[in-house]
Parts: sequence; C-alpha cells; structure tokens
Amino acid sequence: MVFCVLALGLLLLAGCRGPVEDLVGDYESERVDLSPARLTLRTDGGGSLTVGAEEAPFRWEVREEGRVVLHTRQGGTISGRQGRGVLELDLPGVGRETFRKTTK
Repeated sequence: MVFCVLALGLLLLAGCRGPVEDLVGDYESERVDLSPARLTLRTDGGGSLTVGAEEAPFRWEVREEGRVVLHTRQGGTISGRQGRGVLELDLPGVGRETFRKTTK
C-alpha cells in the first residue's frame, strides 16, 4: 500500500512542471553596450553569471510570487523576477538587467 502511494506521488510529480523547471537553462543579457553577459541556471540549484571573461558561481532558489534569489559565494544576494522567457535581475553597480532565455 505504501509503495503504491509513493509510486503515484512520483508519477504526479514527474508530470508537473513548476517554477524551478521553467527557469532552468541559459540566458543572455539584452544590453548591447556591456560585455557579453550570460547566466546559467542548473536543475541542482547551482548556476553561474559570466560577464566578459569573469565567471561568478552562485546557488539559486525561487521564492514567493516568482521572485528569484541568487546567493553568491561571498554571502551576497541578487534578487530578480521571472517573466515569459526572461529573467530581470537587480545587479549591484549595474541596476536592472534583463536576461532572455536561449536554451532549456
């Protein structure tokens, strides 16, 4: 009986896509006046932000109302919002930056 309940639960979860799965992938900055900026969000909650030749790894999570939070190794956080195929982040020293999804 317990096995059947667990199996049913796993089947239901496998068929559902949530905010985390929708966000996973590669993104590119829409701004052309800066060095190329790329953002990668992985399924394991890790990711990286690459600007020019510099890469900064981070952990990420989805919070209430579609808010995305990146946790840097230095202890800082970067907040943003998800939209259809885009992720808007408030980057320190840059301001709001829009990243468009390029892959799933």
